[in-house]
Amino acid sequence: NLTLLWLTELPKFCGFPSVASSPPDLTVSPLPWQRTGPGTATDGLPKFDLTKFDQSYFDRLRTRVQALRNAGIYVGVYLFTGEWLNIFRCSSDGYPFTGANNLNGVDDGYTSGSKGIGSITMTAPNAITRLQDTYVEKVIDTLNDLPNVLWIVSEEAPANSTWWNDHQISHVRAYESKKPYQHPIGYAALIKSPDTTIYNSDADWVAPQVRISPTTSCGSGKPACKVNINDSDHSYFGIWNDTAQQNRNYAWENFMTGNQVLFMDPYVVYYPRERRNLCVSPTNAICTGPDRRWDNFRDNLGYILKYSRKLNLANVTPRKSLCSTGYCLAQTPSAGAEYLVYAPSGGSFTIDLSAMPASRRLAVEWFNPSTGASAVGNPVPAGSSSQSCTPPFSGDAVLYLVDTVGHATSGIPRPGEGSGKAVPQ
Repeated sequence: NLTLLWLTELPKFCGFPSVASSPPDLTVSPLPWQRTGPGTATDGLPKFDLTKFDQSYFDRLRTRVQALRNAGIYVGVYLFTGEWLNIFRCSSDGYPFTGANNLNGVDDGYTSGSKGIGSITMTAPNAITRLQDTYVEKVIDTLNDLPNVLWIVSEEAPANSTWWNDHQISHVRAYESKKPYQHPIGYAALIKSPDTTIYNSDADWVAPQVRISPTTSCGSGKPACKVNINDSDHSYFGIWNDTAQQNRNYAWENFMTGNQVLFMDPYVVYYPRERRNLCVSPTNAICTGPDRRWDNFRDNLGYILKYSRKLNLANVTPRKSLCSTGYCLAQTPSAGAEYLVYAPSGGSFTIDLSAMPASRRLAVEWFNPSTGASAVGNPVPAGSSSQSCTPPFSGDAVLYLVDTVGHATSGIPRPGEGSGKAVPQ
């Protein structure tokens, strides 16, 4: 289980696009720095002193990450949010790195408009990066001892922010190298930049813009190959326009290609524009309960987790050539084989079961992603290169086959065992 904690860098988020006309401004506090004044920032509150941290911000961050740890949930901590600077600025947003809003003579050059990205598009260290680096170190000091942490620099930042993203990845890695834990560092899709940018970086994990992630996410960086977590926020714009089955296709197809998904769940944020999230009894854009339209998708993320634990996940790999649906995770030793197959549209399909001899048999379990119901079928013999299978229900379907004596085990230690690396399991 993994969720994300966002930093909203703008004291005033200008024009939150939840409605078609007259979008509201949202105000945010606390932020990482104290608002001491003297003088008034453009949002009408005291100016920031960027040399003084607001400890309440970091205390709240730690409390939330600890609560998630207690619930068995990993958390990707956003250090910055470049998207806001790229789209949602206004002349009264109070952004700390704009000269009118701080006491420290630091200025990102912003004057007006919805875009002000000077604090993330530099190409060499400057006064702003020095202050950002100090803030990042404070976040690391606050959370480093917690093993459920992943870092992520930013998301949907502009294409010309690559130096800044790379700098922060390098900075986090160097600063944490002397700490008890070295947490995985993430890099999310940039606006109008190909996914090769993040694959060629030195990040440990990535969140691309492609709808279905590739079976490998390798490039020229170190490490060369990344953990790929496909976040619907970047890859599935318009998810609200599709059917529940199409939504499920997105999640299961990513899992079957060896990746995992994150759902940008609107939860209790009222978002009636395009009917994105019609949650219950909204007041000031926040509801008393979630929109049940998304429950089946939420449930399917849990179903995927269940099957990830049922499989020998260390041994299975994407093997699209083994099944006619094109979506299959499998390990194929001569004894202990197992297969997880997804049929996006349902109906009959075939599987190559020739890895094991016909003398062995495979247990059969059908799973219906629409209802959450599973059904055990009669065992089938191994040996066939084209075993026909037909789900006992309509719509998309999952089939789990495993040697009746159990799947082969790897003996590979659990991720993170015996090291100082905090790695999701």
